[in-house]
Amino acid sequence: MMENSIDLLKKYWRKDIFRPMQKEIIDHYNCGYDSIVLLPTGGGKSLCYQLPAVMKKGATLVICPIISLMQDQIIELDKKGIKAMFFESSYDKNSINRQFDNARYGNYKLIYISPERLLDKIFFNQLKTLEISGIAIDEAHCVSEWGDDFRPAFKTIKKIKKFLPEVPIMALSASATPKVIMDMTIDLGMKDPKVFKTSFERKNIKYQVIFTENKIELIINALHAHKESCIIYCKTRIETEKTTIKLKKAGLSCDYFHGGLDKVIKKQKLDSWKREQTLIMVATNAFGMGIDKGNVRKVFHLTIPESIESYYQETGRAGRDGKPSSAMLLVKPHNKTNQYNKFIKYLPDKKELKAYFKNLCNYLHIPYGEGQGMQFNLNLKDFCETYEFQEKKILKYFEIFDREGIFEFQHQDKSMSFIKLSCSHHNAIERIKRNDSGGKLIQFLMRNYEGIFTIEKKINLNQISDLIGINKGEIDEQLKLLKNQKFIELISTNTDVKIYWKKPREDDFILNMVSKKQKTYNQLKKVKIKKMLDFAFDLTKCKRNLILSYFGEERKEICKNCSAESCIGNSESL
Repeated sequence: MMENSIDLLKKYWRKDIFRPMQKEIIDHYNCGYDSIVLLPTGGGKSLCYQLPAVMKKGATLVICPIISLMQDQIIELDKKGIKAMFFESSYDKNSINRQFDNARYGNYKLIYISPERLLDKIFFNQLKTLEISGIAIDEAHCVSEWGDDFRPAFKTIKKIKKFLPEVPIMALSASATPKVIMDMTIDLGMKDPKVFKTSFERKNIKYQVIFTENKIELIINALHAHKESCIIYCKTRIETEKTTIKLKKAGLSCDYFHGGLDKVIKKQKLDSWKREQTLIMVATNAFGMGIDKGNVRKVFHLTIPESIESYYQETGRAGRDGKPSSAMLLVKPHNKTNQYNKFIKYLPDKKELKAYFKNLCNYLHIPYGEGQGMQFNLNLKDFCETYEFQEKKILKYFEIFDREGIFEFQHQDKSMSFIKLSCSHHNAIERIKRNDSGGKLIQFLMRNYEGIFTIEKKINLNQISDLIGINKGEIDEQLKLLKNQKFIELISTNTDVKIYWKKPREDDFILNMVSKKQKTYNQLKKVKIKKMLDFAFDLTKCKRNLILSYFGEERKEICKNCSAESCIGNSESL
């Protein structure tokens, strides 16, 4: 006899009651109907398809664009005793066959894949051999060109409906405008889906836009008197590291997090923040997806996000426990037009895309008509210096060609350093006695790398930085100094971009296709940027109401709690 949903909730999730709307969503889905689920960040979306997966025969196919989110969910499901797997990124035929055998015979209840997997015809055909009882699409707003982080591969999902016409689809998102909801319905091939939607209002979050010339000083003043969990969002990886150094010098408990860190380091940093050994996490937007920490009291933005969707999701990581929390957008009081021009200067035109693509092919030595199925490692800094490109722009270009299916691109810090101590044991010990950063570094190497006096050892600079409490920038400087002083031999390499080429090189065809789509995408981006800047620079309108209006909710009354002039009389101070 099939266990009912409340019994399974108690058995696997150790909870006695469902959150608002969860039971209604699950019952609708279990009856075989399509549904669109719009719940706020931290609102319990994943349970809406995970619990039915346990109830159903066969497996639920979960399509998700974020690998780290899939991995985190599988770890949590495993802890609950629910079998789940995901298809690892591999283009080796034997590896794919092995993973499909595992999926067919492993009795898994949830099988996770990225949408890009569906572009592979061989993979797509093998998918038909699995017993699939349900389909869940996470971050489903990505199917719409009007949604944040549009991913063309999402449009392939509707093909699944052709060979699984009776299998229900559940599309989930934390943020979707009425236009995006319409696109989700059509582009995912859904049949009369019921839309489950709570209000986008987060009543416990106080939205503040603060104009200041000194953002770091403001944060320090705001946090010194409050020992509480916070997130500070930055635009770039280097900005997270520089901000962390400044805050640590001011005596604040903080660390940084970004997508380029080693997996082990990421886990250490996240665990320390969750246990509140570290209170403040300074991060890029790579931090936060799927992280369920209820007592984040403040979320700061050091730079203006590119869209209200991004801002809403990132601020939504505050106050998940329902207690009063703050979202603070820090803005330099410059002209709004200047801010807009800063954003749009990174939107590429056809001429720029052509120069980038041809130089990339030349750099990788890809002849015309070839490249398909080849893998490459690339040093981003060297590539940019060779052709005098701005690194920030080039990363955007990589994302564009990845999005359009020309190649698959991964950006990770894959710097490798090999070190050998070239001095004598006696000189090394004398150097350690100085008890400075260089001495601590030599001591660490001697204790942790056996044979380092005779053979080069591969070291992880990020890991060393965390273990001995010296920031990576200072370690880099000390290594150069020790090398010049003949204490060490140092070899450093960096191949931080990995590319899997999907299509033969055909410049005119590829560039015309990409440029045409990018022109449309640029127009959409400009609309989003303008609305975000309107939000930031409008001093009069209620900030909560501006957010709700963007998502199709109109309110006449003001919140009396944000930084707008109409509400500020009732707004509490930092």
